[in-house]
Amino acid sequence: MFARLAVALADKGSLSLFGQKPEVHRLFAEHLVAEYRVRTEGRGRTVDEWKPRPNQPDNHWLDCLVGSAVAASILGVNLSAHQTVPNNTKPRRLKLSEIKRRR
Repeated sequence: MFARLAVALADKGSLSLFGQKPEVHRLFAEHLVAEYRVRTEGRGRTVDEWKPRPNQPDNHWLDCLVGSAVAASILGVNLSAHQTVPNNTKPRRLKLSEIKRRR
C-alpha cells in the first residue's frame, strides 16, 4: 500500500490526493502513520504485525486504504508490473480448507 505513494503522480497505479486544504492532507498523513510494523516469527515464518502508536488512536483512513489495496490485489492488480487479470479471466476462488492445507 505504501508503495503506491511512491509512484510518480499520474503514472499508472499512483495514489493521488486531491484538494487544497493542507489540514486535510495532514490529517490523512497522521492516519497513515498511526501504526508501526513489528516483524514477528512464528510457525516457521516471518510476518509483519502492525501495532498502534501511543496517543494516535485514529487510523480509519489507513484501514480504508489497506482495504482498497487488498481488494485490488484480489482483483489481480499488480503494482510492480502495472498489470491486471484480463477481463475474460475470473480469479479462482479458494476455499479456507485449501488455504489451510497449503500451510
